[in-house]
Amino acid sequence: MDDLLRRLMAAAPRVGQRHLPPPPPAPNRLAAGTACFYINRAKRRNGRDGHLIECVSYVNGMAPEQTIPDFTANSLPISAVPIVDPATGQTRQVIHSYRALFFGQCAIIEQEKGGGGAATLALSLTAMLRAHVDPDLPGIEFMDVIGADLRKSIQAAGGVKRISASLATATTNRRRPLAFRLSRLKQWAGNRAVVHAEIDFPDGDNTSKGIQALDEYAADNGLDSVTVYLRDGQKITGLRKFVEKRRMDIQINPSGSYNMSDIEDTMWNYLDEVRVPDDDGWRIIDNAGRPVGAQLIDNDGDG
Repeated sequence: MDDLLRRLMAAAPRVGQRHLPPPPPAPNRLAAGTACFYINRAKRRNGRDGHLIECVSYVNGMAPEQTIPDFTANSLPISAVPIVDPATGQTRQVIHSYRALFFGQCAIIEQEKGGGGAATLALSLTAMLRAHVDPDLPGIEFMDVIGADLRKSIQAAGGVKRISASLATATTNRRRPLAFRLSRLKQWAGNRAVVHAEIDFPDGDNTSKGIQALDEYAADNGLDSVTVYLRDGQKITGLRKFVEKRRMDIQINPSGSYNMSDIEDTMWNYLDEVRVPDDDGWRIIDNAGRPVGAQLIDNDGDG
């Protein structure tokens, strides 16, 4: 993908060429209320691999003060400061911008509510690449991945911080330690009670405890739910639902906008992190951008 994006940016140097829908020739204009998407700019690290793009989605005519619609420019200046609604005093982000970092077969996508998500990005990239690079390219589809080695993925996230579990059906199986202990509480509370437990781990790795709880839940032995919270902010709600994500702390500028360079540096650093082998040689992606240490989520409705 990073090579395709390099070719796209070379073939479509102006914003109007990377804009959907394509802007009509002057003096015509896009109709007010049209939902739009464009790639504003691309960036590469000197001497390093990967290709980062800034994506923008907006509704034409809603907030002209946030951007200048000059489609002949190489990129457009964007005001990322939230707009204050004078009627309610609430802040609104009318123009949504986010970044996507591509390397080989993999992509790291910044989550931004309101920007259309990965589906919009996939459809838009497919249309642009077919228009400017190769009309016969297959459609792009983004799929979340999970770590093929759950233990290593949990350890890479700093270990287990908290386990949350609930039980409605009691068990007498002592080989299911979490469900068995919750069953003792249910016996005290009564058959109609649903027992909830929150187990906090102030320190330590506790990976084994988290995996044991998930294994019990997967065995369908009475546990209604299990959620394992990791120290980096991720959470796991089932063995097939550990999406490889990372929550990062980003600085806020005095104006109230996000520090964009901080976001980009964080994404580059994360790309480096998931490529570094551990002591056993395990990593999520290899140096060619292939997801060697991850597997696609089974997209059957609960992945």
